[in-house]
Parts: sequence; C-alpha cells; structure tokens
Amino acid sequence: DDAQSSDDAYKSLRDVTEDLHLLLLDPDRFLFDNEVQNAEDMKLCYRKEKLYGRDKEETLITDAFCRVSRGKSEAFFIGGFSGCGKSMLVNTLRARVNAVGGYVIKHKFDGISQMNPLHGVISAFNQICQRIQNGSTAQGLAMIAKQLREDFGV
Repeated sequence: DDAQSSDDAYKSLRDVTEDLHLLLLDPDRFLFDNEVQNAEDMKLCYRKEKLYGRDKEETLITDAFCRVSRGKSEAFFIGGFSGCGKSMLVNTLRARVNAVGGYVIKHKFDGISQMNPLHGVISAFNQICQRIQNGSTAQGLAMIAKQLREDFGV
C-alpha cells in the first residue's frame, strides 16, 4: 500500500458522488493506478481511515464534546442500518477526543441489549469505572471511593 497524502482524499460526499458519476461514464479516466498495465491489478484509490459523508454528524458530536468539556453533561445515540458507518464515525471522533484528554463510552445494542434494557447503561458505567481504575493510583482510588461513600451515604 502506498501512503496517500491528505490532498488525495475527498473533502465531501459531493466530490465522491461526482467522481463516481465520471467513473461510470469513463472508467479509465482517473482514480486508478495508471502505472499498472494489467487491468486485473488496478486499484481504486481511497483512504480507509477517512470518513466520507458524515460532516454534519462529526460537527454535531464535536460541538457536544465542546459543551461537555465546559462542564455540561450530555449523551447521544447514533443509530442506523448495519454497515452505514456508525462505528467508523465513533472511532474517528474517539481518536480526537482522546488526544485532548477526553474519553468516549461506546456500547453496541444487539439482541442481548434488547432483552435487558439497562445493559447499555451498565456497560457505560463499567467502562467509566475501568477508565478511572486504569488512570488512578491506589491513593487516588481510595479518595474516589471515600467521596462516593459520602455522596451515596454509605
């Protein structure tokens, strides 16, 4: 795999749509490795890690993260058909959030979740606890436990 620069990536879904239309009309025009002489070895060039057509969702989620980082509490759900890019959207944004010290809690709802409606909440709570445990010292965990006991009156 040859590395591609960000200049090679599409900037919008409209650009992809226009190129796909041109590809249908004249497939030899572009997007293929013109250096390859054998048609069986031609490869369509695209960036696997690039998220296409999700600009609106990226903006909504990024704005939500900005509000949360200023002290607001917020949660959101991403829904859609299988294979429509929900996980890719979350994973792309997770990297950005992690880079600035935040974290994303993710849970996939499936048949098991439908039978136990609190499964997603329990999963999120477990992920938060695991994150706290992994990022804290023994003394820090003891302080958190003490604060929780005080807050819950235990």
